[in-house]
Amino acid sequence: MTKQENKIPIKGYATFDPLKSCLIGRNFSGDFFKKNISDLKVADPLRRIADETEEDYQALEKILNDANIKTYRIEFDENKFDKDWHGRPPVCPRDHFAVIGEKFYAYQETDFYGKFIQNIAKENLSFGFNKSVHVSTANISRVGKDLFWDVKQNSKQEDIDFFKNKWSDEGFNVHVSKRGYHNDGCFCVVKPGCIVTLKDIQDYAREFPGWDILYLPDQSWKKVHPFTQMKDKVKGRWWIPGEEDNDTLIHFINTWLNDWLGYVEETVFDVNMLSIDQNTIICNNYNKDVFDYFKKHKVEPIVFNFRHRYFWDGGIHCITQDLYREGKMEDYFG
Repeated sequence: MTKQENKIPIKGYATFDPLKSCLIGRNFSGDFFKKNISDLKVADPLRRIADETEEDYQALEKILNDANIKTYRIEFDENKFDKDWHGRPPVCPRDHFAVIGEKFYAYQETDFYGKFIQNIAKENLSFGFNKSVHVSTANISRVGKDLFWDVKQNSKQEDIDFFKNKWSDEGFNVHVSKRGYHNDGCFCVVKPGCIVTLKDIQDYAREFPGWDILYLPDQSWKKVHPFTQMKDKVKGRWWIPGEEDNDTLIHFINTWLNDWLGYVEETVFDVNMLSIDQNTIICNNYNKDVFDYFKKHKVEPIVFNFRHRYFWDGGIHCITQDLYREGKMEDYFG
């Protein structure tokens, strides 16, 4: 077998096409925190998060493997890192990669992702962006010929046009918005004709004419008293249930792990889902409105509890990156 034949196949035209291979993230091990942090008020919670995050990754891997989906894991040498805490670990690969058509888009090689990127054939790989825009399938929703891409409001128009023209030349219709959010924290295209979304984001009825759209209210977990009690201390960026009064931990995370943090207060995990195919979807938690909607459209949900999504600001869609989906470039809007 040649080196080329060993490369990972890449393809993805729609987020609901049958999933055949998938990348799953990775954190530092629990021992890493034990070795690098002497204060047990800090080390013990972070070690527990690390151990439970890996347990959840392995549980997710089993769900996918049982569905005949090949899985890959990020591999890196954590001994290269120390308590200076440079860079967020690769917990959420979706934030760094995109598969659009038969191209794999990636940032420059890093100590975290370099080993994996070497497994992508050069003709499928595009990386080393020096642009003001973010290209990932966290903020690009793929619906066959149509790409719905959200960029930050301060993105340079020439950088937007660079990718928009490139994808247009490849046959895509590119719809650009400037909300500055990750799409997968705002809405989910479940299957052709079906969307679950927040009602306050944008006019989906205009962009998806004739589709059955389930509008959700703001996420209910934000009303949970322990989070509201802690929110001001962490500026709404993260939450570890049970550690609301651990000021030593809170100070350490706010000071040293600032690059690790998102803004969990803005994330709606009820819409952060991973489709296995048009009739099966993995979701973070039970939501009666969403599950009734699934039943209406003959979609079978699989509940997967990623326990520390409130710390990592990442749900099931974030901690994965689909690498190969069956299907082709289809027009779902006529």
